Amino acid sequence: MNTISAKSPRIRRQVKRVHNEVHSERGTTMVELLVAMSISVLVFGIISTALVQFFLVTRWGNDQLIITNDLQVASLWLGRDALESANFSPGAGAVYGTLNWADSTHQYRYSYNIADGALVREHFENSILQSTLQVARHITNQGDVVFSTSSQLLSVSITSTSGDESETVDLSLAMRSH
Repeated sequence: MNTISAKSPRIRRQVKRVHNEVHSERGTTMVELLVAMSISVLVFGIISTALVQFFLVTRWGNDQLIITNDLQVASLWLGRDALESANFSPGAGAVYGTLNWADSTHQYRYSYNIADGALVREHFENSILQSTLQVARHITNQGDVVFSTSSQLLSVSITSTSGDESETVDLSLAMRSH
């Protein structure tokens, strides 16, 4: 018995130390778990909302850039061609019309390309085709471009559409006087 009782305080200390270590490493409470989950859900919600907004704004911004580019390019070509032309001859079918120089050596014909959905500019010299250029690529249908004249003023209305976005520009272009 002496051997057991002599070891007994040391064994008790070890048992007490193990007991304290076990009880000092307690698990998480239900409240702590709920708080952690709530914070995680809140952070996930904020991040997912930000990502969705990022992609929506990016898509909208890209559509706006496409439309603006189409309308600017078409405006520049039409303005240049109108300034060099003496008159406008209305076309038929997919051809909107032709801007003619006073001496008829140069012509700029504008038409609608159904396959590409584009406003097309064709440059002719002495009735020979010199170049073809798509000046607006996002024209949904032929009625989205309208040409009309009044004296030496050419009016053009162009609607460009990309995705859910659409914009119309109305141009008034002066032609060269005779």
